[in-house]
Amino acid sequence: MKKIIFLSLLLLSIYTLSSNKIFSNINSVNSDSSGICIVSGEAIEGDGVKYLYLNKEVKFCCKGCEKSFKKEPAKYLGAAGLWCPVCNEGDAKKEISLVSSGVKYYFCGKGCKNKFSKAPETYLKNYK
Repeated sequence: MKKIIFLSLLLLSIYTLSSNKIFSNINSVNSDSSGICIVSGEAIEGDGVKYLYLNKEVKFCCKGCEKSFKKEPAKYLGAAGLWCPVCNEGDAKKEISLVSSGVKYYFCGKGCKNKFSKAPETYLKNYK
């Protein structure tokens, strides 16, 4: 019985540590010193191309990768990294999106999407 409890605690500890690492990686989208473009997977030369997406600085190796990112951020951020700019929470869904000024944004629900579509600048000013 003691072995089962010990193994359970050990597995829980390992899971918790790995989850925290994943979560921290999502919050710091490529802001670490890895120097790898999240679009192409290539090394970023010098400062690279920086882009601020809903207060998250993302670095790319070139303007082409920045353009690809703007078309489909969820492809590179993953579903867990999506942020609803209206309610300002990390509960946005890939399926509920809207393009504004050439950049795709995601929302937690149709209500937030509708609010954003009527006045995107109102919500985006909070992220500049």
